[in-house]
Amino acid sequence: MVKGMTSLAALSICLPLLWFYTGPGWASGFVAVIVLAVAWRQPFLAMLVVIFAAILLLRLDYEARFVLPAHWQHDTAELTVCLSQPARVFEDYQSAVGTVTDQPNALKLRRLRFTADTGRVLKAGDCIQGDFRLRKPVGNLVPGQFNATRYYFSERIDALGSLQELHQVSQQPGVPVRLHNRAEPYFQQSDAHAIWSALSLGWSSSLPVSLGDLFEQTQLKHLMVVSGMHVGMVAAWGLILGRVLLQLPGIPLNRVFHLQLVWVALLCGAFVSLTGFGFPAVRAWVMLAIPLIALSVGRRFNALDVLACAAVAITLFRPQAWLSTGAWLSFLLVAIIVRLAQRWSQRDHSTVWLAFKLQATLTLLMIPITAAMGFIWHPLSLLINALMIPLVTLLLLPWSLLILLLPDLAWVSGYEWTIALALRALEQVSPLHQTAPAWTWWQILLVTVLLWWLLSQSVERPVRWLAAPLIPVVALVLGSSKPGVDAFQMTLLDVGHGQAMVLQWPDQTWLYDLAGQWQDGRSVAQQRLAPWYRRESIDPGGLLVSHADTDHAGGAHWAVREWPKAIRVTGGPRRLATMSGRSGWRNCHRPEQGQGAFPFELIPVPSALQTSSNDTSCVMWIPTSAGAVLITGDASRTVEYWLLQARPELFPAAAIVVGHHGSHTSSATAFLDASPDALLLVSSGDRHMPRWPNPDLVAYTERHGRVLHNTADRGTFTLKVDEGRMHLADYRSAYRKRWLK
Repeated sequence: MVKGMTSLAALSICLPLLWFYTGPGWASGFVAVIVLAVAWRQPFLAMLVVIFAAILLLRLDYEARFVLPAHWQHDTAELTVCLSQPARVFEDYQSAVGTVTDQPNALKLRRLRFTADTGRVLKAGDCIQGDFRLRKPVGNLVPGQFNATRYYFSERIDALGSLQELHQVSQQPGVPVRLHNRAEPYFQQSDAHAIWSALSLGWSSSLPVSLGDLFEQTQLKHLMVVSGMHVGMVAAWGLILGRVLLQLPGIPLNRVFHLQLVWVALLCGAFVSLTGFGFPAVRAWVMLAIPLIALSVGRRFNALDVLACAAVAITLFRPQAWLSTGAWLSFLLVAIIVRLAQRWSQRDHSTVWLAFKLQATLTLLMIPITAAMGFIWHPLSLLINALMIPLVTLLLLPWSLLILLLPDLAWVSGYEWTIALALRALEQVSPLHQTAPAWTWWQILLVTVLLWWLLSQSVERPVRWLAAPLIPVVALVLGSSKPGVDAFQMTLLDVGHGQAMVLQWPDQTWLYDLAGQWQDGRSVAQQRLAPWYRRESIDPGGLLVSHADTDHAGGAHWAVREWPKAIRVTGGPRRLATMSGRSGWRNCHRPEQGQGAFPFELIPVPSALQTSSNDTSCVMWIPTSAGAVLITGDASRTVEYWLLQARPELFPAAAIVVGHHGSHTSSATAFLDASPDALLLVSSGDRHMPRWPNPDLVAYTERHGRVLHNTADRGTFTLKVDEGRMHLADYRSAYRKRWLK
């Protein structure tokens, strides 16, 4: 039975990912192969796999039916949304996730992630009735980066929205909110209050941005998410308290053992319910409940058997939970820790030394994980965690729960002083954090294999720990880099509202535009695209920024420092010099003699037509074996008409990057008609006002039977030239193609 449970556990974790990326057909085929492989030796297990897989796939399809229907995209609906956590407040807006309690009959939304202005800060327990503009639960898709679409589905967030008009706000506080409201007046410091809310109530998603960044930079974010460590400590404190309570007179001695088990299970269950039944907490509670149940009936499971049973139980309860990266990542790390703890506990190790070895192992394991996921890495993470984990679990967690239950007796001012002291220490070391090592997938695999080898029993302990620091060096030396391209290809990166393209030839690479900036001024290129650039071995010989608008030049300041030797070209050299802090920008409208070496032609726009920043955009014409590619930046229809008259030899083009994100100021009908068979490509965010691509352009493509390939729909995609033909490749999952068309 345990072997069967282990097989079902592996299926529980793998099958949802296969369903998400390849669809139910490939997932069913995968199950069929497994069944055929084991049926002749273990027919009962094969039958169990078939039944379990069928239930799992049906459940996943059922969960997907709650997602916002496509015809509701950007429509407005009157909803009532109730918050279990306070909104996260930014400079000029706030963001929250709430449960939809009232909606039109045509919708079946369960949870909504929405934004609102900061006129009234939304609190936990608020039920907001108002008009929400809805859109699909889709996030930017850059290969190898955080997949927001998968995260939304795993969290049952069925739509995104923005609050257009607030009708009324009512308070419907549950027990956690009432406990919070009772203790909140005792706090004087906002940071201490936020950390207390995260530890006692699981409100980690409402942490202020500054605190979230600090914990991420010091690799302590996991301590603010209620998980197995927190539930385990509650169980330990509950066991101690239970032993005291069970000494009271009147307790039957023959029931003490069973009462202790029930008490610990119920106490941990109450804690998990207080924190909102988050997946990490539920997983830990199930992992605790299974051995408690087994002990109560006289059975014993080893730790790995408990993990397998917990995986199956969680899958039956919420199958899409395994689509969250944090879910399977934490589950895998727990399995590794349990296995190593079992091995090392057989040796003569003190508890402190064993804990230190496990923490050191986790730090090593985070090397390939940070490289794969793009996490921030801190060189002192081992020391930081060794100090902060005991502080949080042994002191701050029970103290937080005491404040929640008995705020009058909990000495909140001392709690605040302790938090302030810890934060000051973290602020001293946080500047040492590093961006994730952007290794290729081959390098990540190599490091993982080497780590597994070092942790195995085949290596002597002195050699094992001496060799550990050499792992990154070996990976960098032996890891293979991505091979170059055989012919021209162009990648449009999904950066929301803005533009960033990579143009690659066999002998050189250029970047056309560098995406925009977030509202806090951070560069999208530096924060989101840099790991992808490094992993794809992008080393551009030139940076071409079409013009000086922020949505195209937001990453200029970072890029000129990342690639200082790259040629710099733009339509607004003076403004780009100011934005980037570097001079040396060539004007694309005044071609220099060196342009003859470029694998493309820059079309100078007459100065008389450069009446706006958009019309200073660099116009690029790229000849390929399959026809030409024409890129006009944000140039208006005036420039398009001029191109038709002054440079008719440029038409027809085989592919056009539609100007100004599909705005009504560009894409004149005559301009598009001049290339009737061209692929129409556009980089645009999923936004409503202004609506880009504009309705007139969408109507044009529908009338003429042409497809508008938009990053807002396809995510990042690549135009490739192969044997005289152009074709497009993207990275969309089967779930996105099927349910979010």
